[in-house]
Amino acid sequence: MNAILVKTKNLIDGTGRPPVRDAWLLVKNGLIDRIGDAREFRAIEPGTEIVDAGQAWVLPGLIDSHTHLSIVPAEGDQLAQLRLPASQAVVRSIPNLHANLRSGVTAMRVMGQEHHIDLDIRDAIARGRLAGPRLLASGIGLVASNGHGVALTTTDGVEEVRRLARRNLGRGADFVKMFVTGGLSSANKSVDFCGYTPEEVAAAVEEAGRVGKYVAAHAHGGRGVDLCIQQGVRTIEHGAFISEAQLERIIERQLWIVGTFTILFHPEGIEKTDFRDASIRDKVLRARDVVEGTFRRIVSSGANLTLGTDSMHGMLAYELECLVRFGASPLQAISAVTGRAAQACRIEEGFGTLEAGRNADFILVDGDPLADIRAIARVREVYQSGRLAARGDSIMAERPAPLPVEDRLHTS
Repeated sequence: MNAILVKTKNLIDGTGRPPVRDAWLLVKNGLIDRIGDAREFRAIEPGTEIVDAGQAWVLPGLIDSHTHLSIVPAEGDQLAQLRLPASQAVVRSIPNLHANLRSGVTAMRVMGQEHHIDLDIRDAIARGRLAGPRLLASGIGLVASNGHGVALTTTDGVEEVRRLARRNLGRGADFVKMFVTGGLSSANKSVDFCGYTPEEVAAAVEEAGRVGKYVAAHAHGGRGVDLCIQQGVRTIEHGAFISEAQLERIIERQLWIVGTFTILFHPEGIEKTDFRDASIRDKVLRARDVVEGTFRRIVSSGANLTLGTDSMHGMLAYELECLVRFGASPLQAISAVTGRAAQACRIEEGFGTLEAGRNADFILVDGDPLADIRAIARVREVYQSGRLAARGDSIMAERPAPLPVEDRLHTS
């Protein structure tokens, strides 16, 4: 039996409860066996590995609920990056995977990649061929030919929506990604633009639902968000311009909002290169003016909320910093990328919290993140299934051991 005992001074379990002091965590065969104080572990099995976290804080592995694999926003023209040949996209993805893992991200939800490379990379990680966070993958995103998000593939009309949704799901996609409104990083397309009809959105939701999956929709506001709410889209991505009336209906229907702040506010985000285009610059500056107010309302409302970096690889800590600036407590922010994120991604039975029976994905950070949320960026060690996977400056194995079958995230 593979067992490790982690001795901690401070443990945040991801449930939203206050931190546990002087907690010891026992892992057996990749799963958390139990958590208790030192007196409960006076006798441990021979061969148990001891990990002394010292003064580091122990947290669940972080979950990035919205990203892409091959995109680097600072390079500009993200849609052109998605049009690259599959071989180039895969090569570009590997350093991004490693940056995320080193930053403490142990699971990511990938919001569309051409060529289905996200599905192939997901499976390579699960089989131990590649080091990286566990992936939830959507395959090729559904986008109208006149909408935001057009790379190589477009879907117009109910039948094309059904066809691509089925193709993705047939390849083992974990969910369906749909671009419903305009976006910030494409030129000359208003964020208020809505590229799909109610019937097209309903078709995607129906196809996903028939196989137990769901739709995640790029939607900033306006009519597009209304369609998402009406047709039962589970997660609304970005949501910069969600109105108070829309927020009430999102809460009523228990839908999720996924905030993505780093790409909008950080100097390495959209502004680094794409501000050369005046139409993009104007949209980003407008969004910056309203996002704080929008998300202050969302935070205070208690709506279902999680976060994603939108391809700002290794920078999930900055998302938390923004969320705290927008009114969340540090503990709420941490929950948004651990236990709450697992709920949003439908993996809460095995991931997101440090509780008995959960997968032993956890991180050690230097400093108290409840006193200063920026401590989340100071990752010392990253564990997956109880195995050391990365340190802050290095990946431990280019070809890690395969993940146990029952620990894989996808259900195909």
